[in-house]
Amino acid sequence: MPPPLVRRLAAYCGAAGLITGLLTVTAPAASASGTTTDLGVTDSYTADLAVGGGRVFVPAGDRIIVADTDGNLTGGVVTGLSGVRELAVNADGTRLYAALTGSNEVAEIDTASLAVTRRIDLSAHPCPSTLALLGERLWVGHACDNGPGGVVGLDLSAATPVPVAVGGEHMRAPVLAAAGDTLVVGRTSLHHADMLVYDVGGGTPELRGTIDGKKWRMDYLRDLTLSSDGGTLFSAADTPGHFTRYDTRTLAATGTYGDGWDGYPSAVALGSDGAYVAAGRQWGSTDLTLYDAATGAELFAADQPDAELLPDGVAFSGTDVFALLRSSTDRLLLWRVTGVALPATKLTVTAPADAYAGSPITVEGRLTSADGEALGLKPLTVIQYLPGWTKLPITGVTTLQDGTFTFQDTPVFELPPYVGEVIYWVFWDGDDGHRRSSAFATVTVKREATLTLTGPQSGVVGTAVELSGVLTADGRPPSPGSTLTVQRTLYVKGTSGKTVKLPPVTVNADGTYTFTDTPANAGRYSYLASYAGDGGTGPAQATHQIIVK
Repeated sequence: MPPPLVRRLAAYCGAAGLITGLLTVTAPAASASGTTTDLGVTDSYTADLAVGGGRVFVPAGDRIIVADTDGNLTGGVVTGLSGVRELAVNADGTRLYAALTGSNEVAEIDTASLAVTRRIDLSAHPCPSTLALLGERLWVGHACDNGPGGVVGLDLSAATPVPVAVGGEHMRAPVLAAAGDTLVVGRTSLHHADMLVYDVGGGTPELRGTIDGKKWRMDYLRDLTLSSDGGTLFSAADTPGHFTRYDTRTLAATGTYGDGWDGYPSAVALGSDGAYVAAGRQWGSTDLTLYDAATGAELFAADQPDAELLPDGVAFSGTDVFALLRSSTDRLLLWRVTGVALPATKLTVTAPADAYAGSPITVEGRLTSADGEALGLKPLTVIQYLPGWTKLPITGVTTLQDGTFTFQDTPVFELPPYVGEVIYWVFWDGDDGHRRSSAFATVTVKREATLTLTGPQSGVVGTAVELSGVLTADGRPPSPGSTLTVQRTLYVKGTSGKTVKLPPVTVNADGTYTFTDTPANAGRYSYLASYAGDGGTGPAQATHQIIVK
């Protein structure tokens, strides 16, 4: 896993720009991978969004805000609603359903005109909050703050749907998911959150069994989604910390996504083809992660450092993913991450591990499809990051036909100590057939050290000789307290004798140093002084020879 700085850079470069200026409705802030749009409302409760019919619907208190699938506000708003909680869109995107806790109703809305076409009374089942739609059957989870609640089913083909209870009571409105022949009812706000699996293929829900929350350590369930055939369930819960996949026939866990700690799982969605799982987290280092549904491999990760991803706040729109965020000032934000479900690409970046200040650095790399095929001429975005988050774009970098690229850069440090780590972040924005990709290389830029060593050319056995020199770093004295290692080797008649390590030598504040040695035998003495370098200065060596008789 990359270090925190790199993970934040990944979020900044590969996800979206930092969120600023949220006090008024603004146009989407374009980024390399999509947009973040301020929805123009302050809301501390909303936690849902729905996508269908080429639009994105977000509940916000007494209204539903509408955006297009590019993340732009359409100007359309559904008003006259009381306490909108969860939404559901039918398969062809023509009808939208909204749970209204304030008026104890479910509203049916025409998505073309945004007019409320029907209100279904649920006063006998107050505080409708969660929804699951399957064809003409809608299931509604309800419960007020003082409980209890439950689940009712509605036949939407009836002129006046009659609520039919499903199962027993629930202390809180359960999380619902329906697909194929399966309805799942997940208990919420519980230490061990059971998930009740119903067979709805015959019309009337029949309990198939229970996925035991204690057995699978399922605490505080947040969101559920099902595969299109209803055979596979995906859950997001505070514990065990990862997203879990279950078989709704055997009621057993069959896999996990994200075993490392990146935040509390809060939202989960499955792409229309079932190939990808979009996973949202709260209070961690990563807001959104895309996984391969079959293998669990992580394919993409991004973070919005200044906002919180909301429960049940992730949905696919073709190859894009939408996520609902709340800023630190409770502003609702719609985050569109584009192309994450496109075929993967691979970008590699290499650079020398170390370089000296003032010297050019050569950075190389290659962009290919996941199977290694070159993608031809592609423009790349390159950003140089210096210590202190100083950033500088490097323009004009493009791949060749074989996918390779090369550029040179000489970093200019504006802040002391004028050396340190330089990160080169290279990003390709993808195209209609390929997912974006990014990679980075880190180079440690140091001062170049120079070391001299002088002394007499000859000496006498048993008589001390004095040697001296100067250590500098880019022409300036080295760090205070710098030390040198010194060794001497005796050569007699051209044959190397024993090498002896002498005591360490401390360098003076002005970079000068002196040491003495007393040769005990005749021969040619070779002295090697070495400076190992430090965090900001490279190594250096110097030699001197003395003929002793």
